[in-house]
Amino acid sequence: MVAGHPFWDEHRLDAVNLRSGTSLGESLQVAGEEIVLLPNGAVFWPFRSALWLSDLHLGKAAHFRKHGVPIGSEPTLATLNRLRVSIQSLRPERIWLLGDLFHSDINREWEPFAGLCQEFVDKEWVLVRGNHDVIPDALLRESRIKQVDRMDSPPFTFTHYPGDLGADFGHHVCGHVHPGIRLEGTGRQRLRVRCFHFSERQVVLPAFGDFTGMYVIQPAHNDRVFAITGEAVIEV
Repeated sequence: MVAGHPFWDEHRLDAVNLRSGTSLGESLQVAGEEIVLLPNGAVFWPFRSALWLSDLHLGKAAHFRKHGVPIGSEPTLATLNRLRVSIQSLRPERIWLLGDLFHSDINREWEPFAGLCQEFVDKEWVLVRGNHDVIPDALLRESRIKQVDRMDSPPFTFTHYPGDLGADFGHHVCGHVHPGIRLEGTGRQRLRVRCFHFSERQVVLPAFGDFTGMYVIQPAHNDRVFAITGEAVIEV
């Protein structure tokens, strides 16, 4: 719990049921580099000690409350706790947020995120701007977050949109789509889960946020898809 941010005190984090799942990640080689897919929807790149995640959509619950929808702050708290546990477990030096960090105009749910940045002020925080990101520059500076539209860290290029992929890109890492996959079992059971979607030159990360939608993808024949359950990563 972060001192100086009363939001945390009002909404005790130990009341939220959390699972980090980091011990059950899936390690694979992409563009000659080892990366680890995590069951919570993040990726760890050991060589750069970097944690990648996309589409947190913080503040969405408060945005809905403003418009009369009775939703508590639990989605934001659960999202931030999963991130906090990942940072504590993996101890990355860098945290790269691939867009749509905050859902809309700034509201009170920015406070716990600012507290998280304060807790891990020794980390490099980078936000690759997404279509929802309208965060005032002053708040980004206070939290020591660098905002860019594109970031190159060979062999990877990071942007928010899958459609950004260009000829001068490295292996493209992005978000935005909130990819999901439909799994079918015996007895006509059907389940939709979030997934990582790998194509020839691109990987699309699932939405990390707890309060986000999901787009069911139709992968091409040679694509690779890794479903995540919160506890495991499973190639399907």
